[in-house]
Amino acid sequence: MKSVTHILTLSTLVLAAVLITMLVSPADAGKRAAIESGDIAFVDVFKLIDHALSSEESANARTEFTTKSNEMLDGFKAQLAELETKLSTMQQGDPEAATVYQQYQSISAQHDNASQQIGAAYQVLVAQQLASAYTDIYAAANEIGAQEGFVFVFATRSDGELVQTNTIAGVTQEILARPLMTPPAGVDITELVRIKLGYPEELPFPDVEPQSQEPVTEPAIEPAQEPAEESAETPASEDE
Repeated sequence: MKSVTHILTLSTLVLAAVLITMLVSPADAGKRAAIESGDIAFVDVFKLIDHALSSEESANARTEFTTKSNEMLDGFKAQLAELETKLSTMQQGDPEAATVYQQYQSISAQHDNASQQIGAAYQVLVAQQLASAYTDIYAAANEIGAQEGFVFVFATRSDGELVQTNTIAGVTQEILARPLMTPPAGVDITELVRIKLGYPEELPFPDVEPQSQEPVTEPAIEPAQEPAEESAETPASEDE
């Protein structure tokens, strides 16, 4: 009798287990599949950095830098223009011509050196803005990813349209910035990060290229020397 009761009890437990599996497993399976499909999210860090660089604070910092740099270079250019005018009015053989020309060359070298330093400093400024923007975006993406239950958040563009196509380096960066499979829109948290950081919805692409400085040309006339006449006579004698 005890063996019969034991068998009935086991049968009851097995039946109960089967019923529970039939009722619960489909729901759990569906829930698990949904969780797995949402384990990975994507954020367009590159687009958000464009927003950050276009912000008023970042743009004003670059404008202020460019304004001060141009003022410095304009001072050199004014001195060079004055010396060039002075040289153009001097007669050949003027004893002061050589001294003035040396001053011109010295200031021209200072201008070129300052222009190179400005270009390097501008690159540092933009790099610092990029680093600061990425730090903010990284923190916001991690916070939102944790809130939404994502396990991984990848930095990637959400489409296959290339933006930079004029240089090999630009195209390479665009390719590496994208996966071979376009992520679904449902796991793109770029907009959530943008809203959290307070970036405006639409912004023009920021102009972060360094200002190109044209090299200062030598004066057309060099006093106390006649290199132009000598060079003109030499080819004439060769032709004869």
